[in-house]
Amino acid sequence: MAQVPLPQRYQDIGVLRFGADAEGGAPFVYVDAAHPERGEIGFEVDLARELGRVFGVRMERVQSQYENLVPALERNNFDIVLNGFEPTKARCAQVRFTRPYYIFQLQLTVNTATTGIAGLLDLTGKRVTVLGQSQGHQVVLAAPGLEAVVHESNVTAYQDVVNGHATASLADLPIARALRPMFPGLTDVGAPFGEYFYAIAVRRTEPELQAALDAAIAQLLRDGTLERIYRKWDLWVPAEAALDEARVALMFAEVSTGAESVKWGPSITLLLHGALRTVGISVLAFACALVLGLALAMCRLYGNRPLRVIALCYIELLRGTPVLVQMLLLYYGLGQLECLRSVPAWCFGVVGLALNYAAYEAEIYRAALTSIPRAQSEAAFALGLSPMQTVRHVIFPQALRLSLAPSTNDFIALFKDSSIVMVITVVELTKQYQMLANATGRFLLLGLVTSGIYLAMSLPLAIAARRFERALNKDAA
Repeated sequence: MAQVPLPQRYQDIGVLRFGADAEGGAPFVYVDAAHPERGEIGFEVDLARELGRVFGVRMERVQSQYENLVPALERNNFDIVLNGFEPTKARCAQVRFTRPYYIFQLQLTVNTATTGIAGLLDLTGKRVTVLGQSQGHQVVLAAPGLEAVVHESNVTAYQDVVNGHATASLADLPIARALRPMFPGLTDVGAPFGEYFYAIAVRRTEPELQAALDAAIAQLLRDGTLERIYRKWDLWVPAEAALDEARVALMFAEVSTGAESVKWGPSITLLLHGALRTVGISVLAFACALVLGLALAMCRLYGNRPLRVIALCYIELLRGTPVLVQMLLLYYGLGQLECLRSVPAWCFGVVGLALNYAAYEAEIYRAALTSIPRAQSEAAFALGLSPMQTVRHVIFPQALRLSLAPSTNDFIALFKDSSIVMVITVVELTKQYQMLANATGRFLLLGLVTSGIYLAMSLPLAIAARRFERALNKDAA
């Protein structure tokens, strides 16, 4: 039987949906790889179940990327956010928060081979990995001299430290404890510090739901349910006793007056820096893709049988697997090799895009080369040219002319696909937009500006491609 009433529409539906990200979600919500038959587990899974019991409804989790929980909540993808969600200043300006249900500290972690690091003050000039939009992210941004490397999962944040791409990682203490068995090559340094809170987020337009959740959390705190859950997951610490204090219970009762305004000068500067990085990565990646693609096409058409087989396998493999998987494999897989640990993330991005697009360029070149009439080759042979001279001086110049238009279209596509490098911590234009929008809640305005920058970069190429196609059509006529 429900002991705390929910707003009527939730009672009528009988379901309360909560948004959470299960990717690297221990100890909040995750699937135990050793016992997948148990389904989703975690201390917040238990908490959600108890909230459902108190409300008399079924709790249903909806998957959402951690950094996008607020916009997904506002889009009505789910009803509340329950995912180790910290009431940062930016978030308090966008949504309502309940009273805290957990108090935590932050823990700094380094590679076991790293020495001389005892705290944040020892990391000046170093790279520190953090979960995007987390409390640790805010602390690193506020600390002078530190470079925040933003990740979408604490698992990849720790892997970056293991691989040597970053010096340290700053994470919530519950996360540090839960993920430590996965990373024996890491060790905690310094004592946990700070006093931070997890609370449930609801839409600003639903104060009644916030009040109901406040009452439910208070009841679970009074009857010992929260303590029982936290002890089960080895999360109970003396600091949790402060949850019942008035200063904590009322900490987020005041609703912010509205979203932060966009500081257009600094924001445009950051977006332009991201755009320059996008241009640099795209140009380098496509230049490499053109060279490799041509080599693959030549091997497939004119190489011996082993070369033809190798070229064909490469093309089908790279075209048949997602570029996202290829990028993660390069950065987090090959990035573990000692010889590659000092290579910056943007280099992996360039290589990943180049390898992928080379497969498509190879097929464009192959189609162009095979489209040249056979009579051209026969005429060249009759004039005494060797096979290689025929390809170099007769076939290739004509094929290159035919391939320029589709290759230009591929270059335009690469500009947009370059945003995939943000999954390996490269802050290009799309990632910069995402961080600014999450910090201010101005997704529409900043999105329009970002789209305008992309258009300004790609439109000249599109116009050039159309003009070239028209010129080709005139010549053919």
